[in-house]
Amino acid sequence: MKQKLILSLFAAAAIGASAQSQGYKDGIEYYKAGQYDNAKTILNKTLDNSETNKSLALYYLGQVALAQDDKQAAKDYFDKGIAADPNCGYNYVGLGAVDLLNGQTSQANDNFKKAQGLAKKDNELIVAIARAYYNADPVKYANEINKNLDKARKSSKYQEPAIYILEGDMLADNKEWGNAAGKYEMAITYDQENPEGYVKYANTYFNVNKDFAIGKLEELYNRTPNSALATRELAEKYYQGHYWNKAADLYGTYIQNPNHFPEDKARYSVLLYWGNKYEDSKRVANEILAKDPSNFLMQRMLFLNDAALDNNEAAAAEAKKFTENNPNGRFSTNDFTTYSDVLVKLGQDSLAMVQYEKAVALDPDNAELLNDISAAYTKAAQNNKKYYRKAADSYANYLSKVEEPSSNDLYDAARRYLNAAATFEAEDSVLRHEYAEKGLEYINKTIERATPNPSLYQFKARLYIAGNNNRPNQEAIDAYNEMVALLDQDPANKDPKTHMRELKMYREAAQFNYNFCGTVLKDKEKTAEAGNVFKAYNDLIEGTAAE
Repeated sequence: MKQKLILSLFAAAAIGASAQSQGYKDGIEYYKAGQYDNAKTILNKTLDNSETNKSLALYYLGQVALAQDDKQAAKDYFDKGIAADPNCGYNYVGLGAVDLLNGQTSQANDNFKKAQGLAKKDNELIVAIARAYYNADPVKYANEINKNLDKARKSSKYQEPAIYILEGDMLADNKEWGNAAGKYEMAITYDQENPEGYVKYANTYFNVNKDFAIGKLEELYNRTPNSALATRELAEKYYQGHYWNKAADLYGTYIQNPNHFPEDKARYSVLLYWGNKYEDSKRVANEILAKDPSNFLMQRMLFLNDAALDNNEAAAAEAKKFTENNPNGRFSTNDFTTYSDVLVKLGQDSLAMVQYEKAVALDPDNAELLNDISAAYTKAAQNNKKYYRKAADSYANYLSKVEEPSSNDLYDAARRYLNAAATFEAEDSVLRHEYAEKGLEYINKTIERATPNPSLYQFKARLYIAGNNNRPNQEAIDAYNEMVALLDQDPANKDPKTHMRELKMYREAAQFNYNFCGTVLKDKEKTAEAGNVFKAYNDLIEGTAAE
């Protein structure tokens, strides 16, 4: 008995129509594609349907049981299959497979003979016997495998697709992926509606050329639009290939198939979200939550969609419920960072930072996340200066994960440490000094790499001042002097009409030099001289501004 899964070939215009079920045949396709749990679900669901070939369905349930290492359950299914239809040879193949696994070779051969006696022209059945030997022991039964494959080749004139599927599987087991793909393609050549060949070919080839693999599955889907496997596999490959909208659209078709799985509707909501179809994703999530309020994934999708839609108050409430009601939930960093972003938009910075810290605790080695949280702390520090130190520490942690930090990375670290050092309270002089020292380490590394730049020395001077309780010291003055020397290399830097920024740098250096001479050196003559320099720059700047 030759069992073919013949499907209607729809015209191109009908491809997008609602999928219709193939009944138990979908379960057979899932089994052949190696998706045993899915096969079992559909075969059990459709077993008593009037259109189901019950004997054949029981055979494949037995094969699923064998694949899941339950020989007794497999034998029970095969016996039931024979009782349902004694003329279905496949269940005798199943019993023979169990016999081989139990070491009863002679009994297995008897069952294989019975099977072939009932289906003398069924080449797929002969290949099933070869597969039974292969699954039992490919080395011990090498002769029997080849003998049955040769018989199927001769009988079918080399046109039986199952031959090439088995050969492809054998090559794949040896990690000969290219050769395996070639065999699967041969199966497709002799049966252009062979879902097993297409799916295995696409899975083998996807990591080599995803678009080519997707193209093959598109061929299958266009030929067999009612196949749950064909539709679902193509939708999944669209998803894996980051074709979000195509994946979402095809999943929308797929979930209309009666043989879709309950979790597929949730998958549809996720795909709609990644395709930026937020309202549609919310609608599906709410439909699922109406029946299953505790659905973890759909609670997540509800708040993620509202966050994407800028429904921030709703998103915050949903996120709060989501995180608090699932203490053992498998949260992602994106859950916490999205929740944090929503809270920032609502002006709840302190609560937002708590969520960001949860994200970091979940993935402490994520450099990108550490960079993001540093930026978030910097923004929050506009309302609460204590976050400057956290911004600095997070950025330093980020740099520790980066193999070769750039000069800009180092400069950004120095800038964050300056912000922190400059905003400590007076009584925190020790911490202020420590943060300034860390900033100096980064600015010195930046200076070592960069071309001479007066701004870097200005920054260095400010770090010395911040570390000295916002008072100038000799190191700060030395840094300002290096800044001034670089500025002096271009006389245009003192032109207020074209170089106001540089002129203000001169004034800043003069001002701190004046303070240093007066409060540290306590030298009246130098103080007066420095004061005159400061006044000259200040008058020039103020006079230009007044114009």
